[in-house]
Amino acid sequence: MQTQKTWWGNAFIDSLEAFIDSGRLQRGRAYRTDSRMLKFDIKANRIEASIRGNINPYFGITKEPRYRVSLAFETITSKQWQAIIAKLCDNPGWISKLMLNEMPENIEHAFGKIHFLPESYRDIRASCSCPDDANPCKHIAGVYYRLANILDRDPMLLFQLRGLPPASLHKALQKTELGQVFSAHISTADKVEIEYQDHRYSEFKITARGESAGPANAIGQTQYWTMTDWLPPQKDEAITEINASLIKKQGDYPEFWTRSNSFIDAMEEIYSTTKRKNNKTLS
Repeated sequence: MQTQKTWWGNAFIDSLEAFIDSGRLQRGRAYRTDSRMLKFDIKANRIEASIRGNINPYFGITKEPRYRVSLAFETITSKQWQAIIAKLCDNPGWISKLMLNEMPENIEHAFGKIHFLPESYRDIRASCSCPDDANPCKHIAGVYYRLANILDRDPMLLFQLRGLPPASLHKALQKTELGQVFSAHISTADKVEIEYQDHRYSEFKITARGESAGPANAIGQTQYWTMTDWLPPQKDEAITEINASLIKKQGDYPEFWTRSNSFIDAMEEIYSTTKRKNNKTLS
């Protein structure tokens, strides 16, 4: 069952289900939310979490318990990473994806017998302070699902958990000829002139208050738009022009976007609805 937003998040869960009972794993989905997860810290290859448990008078639990979960990923050695990075640098497709913080679908081929995704209990040492001795308990499973959510928007985190900081990977990739080309392109991308006709969205302006303005209306006045109303600009507020490329640059699932549907698809729907309702004004 596909539970994550991206193929990579689902690949992580699938790798766990290969050696963990899927029924026990899925029990933890309800524990991945902010209402349950009181703490979730990642440092190097370790994750420390604090989770709210359930009150259950039948078992004598009359006060809400707090459980501590700890995960430690098995790291790949520096010597092994050197061989893996050498393979990554030989593949232009892998370099281009990784330089853009995207995970190539066939990246496991670069690892050979040294798998990247978890393959057994040896790859992740997990513990929980709850009374359930099984691994995973629902609290550990909740941390797995929370991590999968994070990997949806930041797949490069798995490199860190396996012992290689993403910055070190990028530095190694930048030493290649293709990596240098990509570095130059990425560093100057914001300076490239945008051809607006290639984008579905019209040009917008944004004020210092975070409001945005569409094209001038029929009598030449600039219209300032928020999600709920049209507002006039305030005095002395600087206006900076932006365009639709900034929307697309956020990607389908940016960090601030908590819904299950694509951010870009949602913005396109809003744009289409706004354009349809204001067709006379915008034409």
